[in-house]
Parts: sequence; C-alpha cells; structure tokens
Amino acid sequence: MNTSWFGLERSLERAAHHRSIGIIGIDLHERPSGLASASREDGGYGWPEWLDASMGRGDIWFGDEVGGHLWLYAAMPDGIADEEEGEPYLRGLARRVREAMIAEAGRGGGFGAGLGGATTASVNETPFQSRHRERGIGCALLRDWKTSEAKDIVYEGVQKAMVQIRDSRVDQQEWDLRLELDRLLAESSIRSVYQPIMRLVDGKTFGYEALTRCPEGSLFDGPLALFRYAEKSNRAFSLDRLAREKAIKHCPTLGSVQKIFINVTMGIMNDPHFVSGQTIRLLNERGLFPGQVVFELTERSSIDDFEAAKKILAHYRSQGYEIAIDDAGAGYSSLQSIVELSPDYIKIDRSLVRMADQDEMKKHMLRTFVRFAKKMNIRTVAEGIERPEELRLLRAMGFDYAQGYLIGRPSEYPTAMYPGAIPKV
Repeated sequence: MNTSWFGLERSLERAAHHRSIGIIGIDLHERPSGLASASREDGGYGWPEWLDASMGRGDIWFGDEVGGHLWLYAAMPDGIADEEEGEPYLRGLARRVREAMIAEAGRGGGFGAGLGGATTASVNETPFQSRHRERGIGCALLRDWKTSEAKDIVYEGVQKAMVQIRDSRVDQQEWDLRLELDRLLAESSIRSVYQPIMRLVDGKTFGYEALTRCPEGSLFDGPLALFRYAEKSNRAFSLDRLAREKAIKHCPTLGSVQKIFINVTMGIMNDPHFVSGQTIRLLNERGLFPGQVVFELTERSSIDDFEAAKKILAHYRSQGYEIAIDDAGAGYSSLQSIVELSPDYIKIDRSLVRMADQDEMKKHMLRTFVRFAKKMNIRTVAEGIERPEELRLLRAMGFDYAQGYLIGRPSEYPTAMYPGAIPKV
C-alpha cells in the first residue's frame, strides 16, 4: 500500500487527540500451526476498513503495511505511562487483532500472505498452541511522540517491536515465559495462600504471612522462578503490585491486633504507586488499617543505598505500617539490613532453625539473635519449624513468634493451628 513512512503523517493528526500512544507490529508471515495460507490475488488489503469493521473501536488505527508486517497505532488509556504497564496492554490489543484476522480467514475473507484459514482458538487448544498463536507480535510505547522528532521516536519504536518479533521466533522458551508472565498479569491469575504465625507465649494466632502461588499448569515451577523472571524482564513492579492486591483482598479475617505479613522488595516500596490510594483502598475494603500490615523485606533485590531506604521506611512507618527483615541469618545482606534499618521484626531463616535442638552452634546463634533483638526492642519470628523439639527449644530461648509446617501449612483458607504444636511447660 502506498502510504507515508509507517503511516506517520496520517497518524499524527489522529494521535494528537491522545496523551500517549503505542505502536504494534504483526508479522503477516507468522501463522499458528495448522492454519492454511489464504492470500488475495491483488496483493493488497483494505486494512483501515477492516479494522473499523472487525475491531469496532476507535483507539487503534492503521499505520502501514511494510515488508510483510502490519503496523498499527494505539491510544493508551489514562494512567498507563510506562513500558512495564504499556507493553502488556499493547500486546493484548495485538492478540485481539490476530484473533480477528484468523476468524476472518475462517469465514473465507482471506488476507495477505500468511493469514490462515481457521476460526478462533478452539476450546481444546493446548497452552503450547495458544502461546504459539502469539508469535510474530511486537510493540512499543512511543514516548514524547509529540515533539519535532516524531519520526525518530516512531523509528525507535519500530526497531524495538522488530526485535520482539525476531525474538519470538529465535528463543522459543524465553518467549513462552514472557507470554506466560504477560498472561498471568493480564488475567490476575496468581493467588495468595496464608501461613499462620503463632504467638509463643500463649499459642494463639498472631497473624499470617501471605505467599504467592502460580496457577496450575503454569510454565513457572514456583513463585521464586516467577518473581526472578519478572525482575529480569522489568515486570517486577506489576507483579509485586498484583501479589499485594491479592494478599490483602483475600486475607483471612483478622482480629484487631492480628497482622498480615506481605513480602515486598525495597525497590517496590520506592514505587510511587505502592501505597498512594490503592493499598489504603484495599485495606479499607477489608476493614483493615495500616497498623495490621507488616511489610516483609525479601532479598530478591539488594539494598544499595541504606540512607535512602531509611527515608522510604520512615515514610511508611509514619502511616502505621511495620517492617520485618526476612531470612535473617541466611546471609550477610540480611544482617546488614537489620543493623541499618532497625526493623520491627526479624524472621530467622529456617536453615538456622532446622534440627537446632541437636546442633550447639545453631543454638548459640539463635540465642545471640534473641538477646540482640530484645536489647533493640525487635520482635523475633522463627521460620521453618517442622518438629516439636525445635518449637520447644525456641520457646525456651525466648522467641516471640513461630511459623512452619508443624504449626500450619500455607492455605487459601487456613484453619486452626495444629494443637499438638503448642509446647507443654
């Protein structure tokens, strides 16, 4: 089709009415397995008319067809201003366009080379086939596109989208993981389970730790792999936000002095969207208040600037939230965090708790933690307790709280703690 460079001149006038736009590239040669090729003899296709008829929405429009690739522009909704949220949104639009193409071909409409002749995805389609249908898609958020350098900005967006299209063919495993993460975020399909934390002085439930779980059949073999990949692919903020929302929305009913422990990284706490409005609203909906929330700092990302971290934590503490350092004793970074950040709780790593009743070195280290914490007015939580002997030892040493399979396993609907876990004195 004879158009301006990637449809830029035609699109600028339409895009001027939108604060932020993105660009989508769809490889017309890439088609899902089992779909026959259907092409038009005249070698062209009325994309603008087809988009209007098939998509029925005014926030996505035709740009150009270049070298077997369809290029579209899309208006971004208000509130989406960064790549972490923008790219999954654009990818979702691209999937809808691809599905509409396949449905059109199945009705005999035909397209340029490579658009197959089949209907939309079958209900019996396997996860692999579904992911394969999404190959050959690339997108980019166009930042500052209203400047005089609009052509350069579009060019950079096209280049980025082309890299994604290429990568979708070259490294199938990596691409599958990326699509899986996008799907989990778009469908909000992760879930939270809750493990009870017992108050050792009387054996009552002090609160729960919220733990993220992947849906059944996920490509990620567990939450650790999921969060690591999210960091690697610059989706950590989105995943952490979703996990926090799930943790609060579905947490067990809490008494006025009970707590919910939520795992976060220092980086996510520096995100301006972390608490402003959204988290407070979720707490209000559940009848909770910030004083019942303990942000449990994990070691998924290290703290490089402790002075900045102290200021961030002071901000949240001023609102009533409490802070815990996770996995104390498992490495140098957690010990340094305790010294620098003066948390409200320290959670002793299970590696020190396991079989501690039979290990004098572990006993000495545990006693040292308890003495230090009491002097600094920090409460202690022992994790990973699986044997009554471990629990009796920790209670005798003066630990405040305990957590582990002996006390209660993580569950979406936690029941009363195991009564036999409470040591007799």
